[in-house]
Amino acid sequence: MPMKKTVIGITIGDPAGIGAEIAAKYALNQPENVKTVFIGFRFIMEDAFRNILKADMPEIEIIEPDEKMDFTIEYGKIKEEYGKASMLFVEKGVRLAQKGVIDAVVTCPINKKSIRLGGYNFPGHTEFLGHLTETKDFSMLLVGDKVRTLLATTHVPLCNLTAQLDVHTVLTAIRNAHNAGRFFCKDTPRIAVLGLNPHAGDNGALGDEEQYIIAPAIEQAAKEGINAGGPYPADSLFPKVLKGEFDFVVCMYHDQGMIPVKMESFGNAVNVTLNLPIIRTSVDHGTAFDIAGKNIASPSSLYRAVKVAEEMVINARSA
Repeated sequence: MPMKKTVIGITIGDPAGIGAEIAAKYALNQPENVKTVFIGFRFIMEDAFRNILKADMPEIEIIEPDEKMDFTIEYGKIKEEYGKASMLFVEKGVRLAQKGVIDAVVTCPINKKSIRLGGYNFPGHTEFLGHLTETKDFSMLLVGDKVRTLLATTHVPLCNLTAQLDVHTVLTAIRNAHNAGRFFCKDTPRIAVLGLNPHAGDNGALGDEEQYIIAPAIEQAAKEGINAGGPYPADSLFPKVLKGEFDFVVCMYHDQGMIPVKMESFGNAVNVTLNLPIIRTSVDHGTAFDIAGKNIASPSSLYRAVKVAEEMVINARSA
């Protein structure tokens, strides 16, 4: 008996960005091992095929939000209706996953200013997904070819970082990294925890967050049977990761985790939200307003996001 195909729902993102374009390119060459549905307004997908790809739209399944909207698409523009629409797509995707209609949600990029204009006071996808699923202790995971980084804090300005960082925040990230092992065939994943300061604080000479926040979180994780070590200096840890010595790296802030993954796997990396009741992955790039509507956007990250989502679904079923 053939295995049931994994059903992936792709939200098409901000109408003014490259989301519909890469979704349309994906639709023309879909993997045979998954079933894909597209979540967004049909007229946006039709516009992408007609005006960007100059191609006929194949027979694809499109699920629209319950609330209907109608607007003109101007690529590269920030507008409140675009922000609202993109968030309606995400909400619909989450509800479909919660009902079991789809197995995972893969999101195309949204624009943070547009969503604020549209009435959504969230820094990005990750926080909105937490809100929709009533989840507090979620984490952002970046998946590269060999490097997987997990962020203790997400979209936090550096000037506000230390106010956001505490033992619970770091411990939550470590726990989520440990629990993510089941998605990547790692029963007891090896977790490296980075320091916040240069040289991981150098025994307190360059900051004491390592001593009073990060180290206690690691110690508590060890008591829970989690294989976590650190705090390690960020500048010297990643060569060891590339050699396969660690499965996950817990990073203290956004760019500390983003830069190594994008250096290693730019255009092929995937964003995952952990500890949600659903599986969600995303492309590793933004709306790319500068090239939107020009038929030059690559769907490579979308293919990878779908692949990672499929693997997570399959591995979770067999865990």
